[in-house]
Amino acid sequence: MKGCSVIFTLLFLVLLFGNVAPVFAADDEGSVITLWPLLDYRRGEQADYTSLSLLGPFLKYERKGNEREYGIRPLWHRASDPVDGISRSEYLYPVATRRSEPERDYFQMFHLLEWDFGSLEERRENEAMLFPFLFYGSEQDGDSYFAFFPLGGSIHNRFGRDRIRFTLFPLYMQTERRGATNTHILWPFFSILKGKNEHGWGFWPFYGSAEKEGVYRKRYWLWPFFFRHELRLNSGDPVYVRAFFPLYTATTSRQYRSRSYLWPLYEEIEDRGRDYRQWDVIWPLIRVARGSYKEANRFFPFFSRERVGDYYENWWLWPLYKYEATLTENIERQRHRILFFLYSDLTEKLTEAPEEHLHRVALWPLFTYEMKRGVSHVHVLSLFEPFFPESEEIERNWSPLWRIYQHRWDRQGNEATTLLWNLYWKERQGEDLALELFPLFRYRREGEEVRDLSLFKGLVRYLRHGGRKELRLFFLPWGFAWGDDDAMVPLASSEG
Repeated sequence: MKGCSVIFTLLFLVLLFGNVAPVFAADDEGSVITLWPLLDYRRGEQADYTSLSLLGPFLKYERKGNEREYGIRPLWHRASDPVDGISRSEYLYPVATRRSEPERDYFQMFHLLEWDFGSLEERRENEAMLFPFLFYGSEQDGDSYFAFFPLGGSIHNRFGRDRIRFTLFPLYMQTERRGATNTHILWPFFSILKGKNEHGWGFWPFYGSAEKEGVYRKRYWLWPFFFRHELRLNSGDPVYVRAFFPLYTATTSRQYRSRSYLWPLYEEIEDRGRDYRQWDVIWPLIRVARGSYKEANRFFPFFSRERVGDYYENWWLWPLYKYEATLTENIERQRHRILFFLYSDLTEKLTEAPEEHLHRVALWPLFTYEMKRGVSHVHVLSLFEPFFPESEEIERNWSPLWRIYQHRWDRQGNEATTLLWNLYWKERQGEDLALELFPLFRYRREGEEVRDLSLFKGLVRYLRHGGRKELRLFFLPWGFAWGDDDAMVPLASSEG
């Protein structure tokens, strides 16, 4: 009985204080019902839009045409389109995500548990994994694989290999890549390589060799201290690598040459193809580079100024201040940062459009401002957004929980403002305006004409419909009305 009383009381408050008022009736017939912080309901008829929020930012439902969104932040979010049969779900993002389509079902948890199943009629490849223990897959040609690590099995197209077979790993493992087979006994100690015109063997870390006739030759002794590689022998620019690490390493080709002595004490690079030379001393402390493609003066951590192609990077007293820029014929992108993500100012302009295409300013954890494609948005607070500025998943699942203030506007004068999850909100479209400060007052204006003014959620309410005016008192759905003749008459109304 006690629970029923609570529910009855809540419903009564919604009916009593959640009076409905049209919003922007001239352009977009709609309704708004608020009972902060329990309920916020908004509906736009012309835009075919419905939004319902419960308990501030925690519970959410939204409909835009055929699309539906549900959320219990930050635990779960789901978006679906029943017409197209597409849905997307996120569980305590980034813990797990799932995407379903008519011919595909994909799920991942930390990318350790994954499955990607498709329609058998479409002969899609199906895969499942519980890393590092279970691996399963079926391919378009009907072939399938299964592995239970470390006991045994086979794995296809993972970890940079076409096939992997193993039994009681590391006792035995065989890998295939580009037609060559590498067999390992007591991995990584013993290995034998076989392929078309390709062979090799290794007893790691003492000695190993591999060769493909006319393509490459590799040798190592006491890896990683001594090795010798001859690569790209079938090209017009073969590469030769010699190393007596860390005493001396050298890489040589027709276009490229590098030498290092007692690395990281000294290294020099000459790239003839890109036309630059570079010297590193006690890497990464000192770097000097000269050439048409690359220029650099670095004295870490005091100062650095580098250019690589169209990319520029400067910083002073690392990591206090850093400047980055990409300047090309099509785009101009510049970013200023203080202490990495503490403060960031990014601007992006397109050559064909002189005005700013993107401008983002973030001061962690206080605020983020963003202007993108003519729409500006500022919000307070900003805990994750400076680190993941392009993450739609963070925007959906986490950001609404701490955004105590938001303001959005465009170049046409339209704007929307919310404070404390709609304790105060304001919306403007053209000359129409609606706002509310719960529970003190709500106000709506169309053009220069006041249409609705409500105090204390309807304790006193004034409405106007053309030349007809109404006054309602004490939350009653009827009141007094007067027309052009100024004669006051009682009026019963169903609009509440």
